[in-house]
Amino acid sequence: MPIAAILPFFSTLVGGIAALRLRHRLHPFMAFASGVLVATAIATILPEAQALVGPDRVLEVGVAAMAGYLLFTLIESFVHQTSFEHQEPAHDRERVASATVAPPRTKLAVLPPISLILHSTLDGLAIGLGFQASADIGVIVLVAVLAHDFADGMNVVALALDAASGAKLAIALLVLDALAPLLGVGLSTVLSVSPVVLGLLLAWFAGVFIAIGATHLLPESQHHRPADGPLLVGVSALGAAVVLVVRLLAGS
Repeated sequence: MPIAAILPFFSTLVGGIAALRLRHRLHPFMAFASGVLVATAIATILPEAQALVGPDRVLEVGVAAMAGYLLFTLIESFVHQTSFEHQEPAHDRERVASATVAPPRTKLAVLPPISLILHSTLDGLAIGLGFQASADIGVIVLVAVLAHDFADGMNVVALALDAASGAKLAIALLVLDALAPLLGVGLSTVLSVSPVVLGLLLAWFAGVFIAIGATHLLPESQHHRPADGPLLVGVSALGAAVVLVVRLLAGS
């Protein structure tokens, strides 16, 4: 699993650099990533979780997935109010700044990007748990995390830029966010869990992935260009199709 631990580091860095340089030109990738995450959760992680927990404990798997979905959605409502696509375009910010005085930033403003770093640690844990379940599941979870961490890199930069003027803090937090999955993968190597607990943890991550894809990435991809919504949904469907093809090939 060494390569699996390293790849999210580069995915996060690329996402952060893209946010600094390309700004609002990454809608198609965000839509594609949303499809990857949702399809991975439904077609791969949940079936594997059910197999680990047992066929007579369907409700427990569903509750674990719903808990992951609701918890992430709750955190999302607080953290991502200034995430990548919810920022005003540059000309809007200049217009608002000319009319009002911006409120002073406090140390509490860095809490949202720090919470994303903690979440990236859990992404690494998901990769490690996926490989504990099976190599096939680990690879597919890795693909989903890579797509998510690209978007996380964009968001941690946006949140850090909102927390302080200049890019130094944003770059420092981006590096920490890129390193966090390595810590998560490391934690998974020292955790010894039963198949039932492993299955419930995977179900929880499935709920989180559905929340990220369906309620965060896809809506944000359409935030500034709602007219492109149908096209971006198609891009999301393409991402889901890629996961299904990979899943079929892995199972053959």
